[in-house]
Amino acid sequence: MPTAMTGQAGMAAQIAAADVDPLARQDSPVAPHRNRRRTAIFVGCAAIAYVIGLIATIPAAAVLDESDRLAVGGTIWNGEAVLASTIRVEWSFAPITTLSRLAFSADWRITGGGTDLAGVISQRGDVMTLHDAAGQIDGSLLDALFPSLPLTCSFTGAARIDNLRLGGDDQVALANIGTGPVTCAAKAMAALPVQLPPLTADVVASDEISAGALMTEQSKEHLVEMRLDRDGMLSIWPTPMAVERLPLLAGQRYDTRID
Repeated sequence: MPTAMTGQAGMAAQIAAADVDPLARQDSPVAPHRNRRRTAIFVGCAAIAYVIGLIATIPAAAVLDESDRLAVGGTIWNGEAVLASTIRVEWSFAPITTLSRLAFSADWRITGGGTDLAGVISQRGDVMTLHDAAGQIDGSLLDALFPSLPLTCSFTGAARIDNLRLGGDDQVALANIGTGPVTCAAKAMAALPVQLPPLTADVVASDEISAGALMTEQSKEHLVEMRLDRDGMLSIWPTPMAVERLPLLAGQRYDTRID
């Protein structure tokens, strides 16, 4: 008799537990479903971690083509590049920015000579965006970025890049540059250097284009003008005033399409 009562009590306890939590019943169809969901989540997390691990180890040289002017080291996750043996670019993955912008993002810093400029870069598909960048620049950066210019200029200044979006069909530039006095000289001939006053430039965006001009700080004489269309057509050219001051700039014009 006690045995029967004990069995009935145990059965009653199982029924009560099943009433409170349907998953407690071993024959419940919900339990296998929950297990499958947990397994799927685990497998998904493992797959994401595996992909991230693969990306983290991809050499930066697989993305950036090395040349006699560009040396690349590290990975696309954390690496560096040296341009023209003078300018060093370092970057490291920025996970929080990546999540907030839904785009692969990295913190970057450019150093070398008198240049020390840092900011954030984000990449989504074919669109690359530089944002929240500020720091010091000097003539060595100009020489490294534009080696075909017939002159070299010595200066120090400050730069700010609020937003530079390249690629796609909605390209835009918002930036500011200011320099101290500038000294420019020809690269290929012995000529007296040309002294320029402090310069400033503001690049602003409108509905159709981003445009700006490098001008003298006090008199506002335009020396170099720039235009970036939304579809990626970039043009940079000297003004007649600049050619008058620096005859080597005659015929110098830069036109390219950024895809």
